[in-house]
Amino acid sequence: MIEYKNGIHIQDTLFWLDARKKSDFSFISHAHIDHIKKHKEILATEETKALYEHRLGKIKAITLGYHIPKRVKGVKVELFPSGHILGSAQILLDLAGTKIVYTGDFKLRKSLTAKRGEIKKCDILIMESTFGLPRYLFPPLEEIYKKIIDFVEKALNQKKVPVILAYSLGKAQEAIKLLGDKGFKLSLQGAVFNLVEIYEEFGVKFKNYEKYESENLKDKVLITPPHTRKFKMVQEIPQKKIAFLTGWGIDNGAKYSYGVDEVFPLSDHADFKELLEYAKESNPQKIYVVHGFKEFVEHLKKLGFDAEELNADTSFTAATPGFASRREGTKFDRKLSKEILLNYDLFR
Repeated sequence: MIEYKNGIHIQDTLFWLDARKKSDFSFISHAHIDHIKKHKEILATEETKALYEHRLGKIKAITLGYHIPKRVKGVKVELFPSGHILGSAQILLDLAGTKIVYTGDFKLRKSLTAKRGEIKKCDILIMESTFGLPRYLFPPLEEIYKKIIDFVEKALNQKKVPVILAYSLGKAQEAIKLLGDKGFKLSLQGAVFNLVEIYEEFGVKFKNYEKYESENLKDKVLITPPHTRKFKMVQEIPQKKIAFLTGWGIDNGAKYSYGVDEVFPLSDHADFKELLEYAKESNPQKIYVVHGFKEFVEHLKKLGFDAEELNADTSFTAATPGFASRREGTKFDRKLSKEILLNYDLFR
């Protein structure tokens, strides 16, 4: 039985999935603050444990690498990459032959600082849908990278300080890797700097960076979290150009909404195309949608999937006898035709 109440709980087991309140035991998909609480014990990758402890302090943890099946708390599980940030993981739970996948936040595009997200076949898929509307189709990564680099070069040529607003965990490290490897000198806000040290402990190497000093920004790029936009460290830079890295940059007028010079749609989430790709390739009997647009459920239904939003009223018996065998019998009915997919820009 799957139930949703302050997170996802697999009934008759100790498993919570990214529990939203303190629990005895929870799988933690990644260390963004909206996915972590002060639990008694967690299951996570080594990287996520380190990032979790950096943010919330020491924790009793079962750590597991990718692609290592193991029985945990009486349930056979396997973690595999989600492509979101360093150490982020999806989880596959096998309950009496019924395979349940929880994606957490994920993306399938490549990353400069995290392992690329993967897809596994399953019977029940619990997936995010942050960008689950057809308009959210991100440009090719190389195109986004080039625009960020061009922005920085232009600002420096104008004798202005390029300020890159990027979330301290994940997005900032992508920007540091991109710009540092291109030879730009980087100044990192304190929280960003501290997290870079953890990334480097796990083998992600960066170049040309130092901790922020207000008097030492000449010819440097300042990388800082979005909430510091109104802080003195940004406001008192006399000559600057500010860019914000966010998937919401797809929206018209985003730079005016955020009050910055440019917005680049660099995201650590799947776009609409990737969300549909995941649904197709995982071939589940049932899809539950969390963390995103309710309309995405309707898109899935149009494509023939049995889909619904996972909310406080949701409960579903996972270990129904014969569930796995029925899955093959419905595969053809849910096959994504090219004609349907074209309506959702999958082949553009």
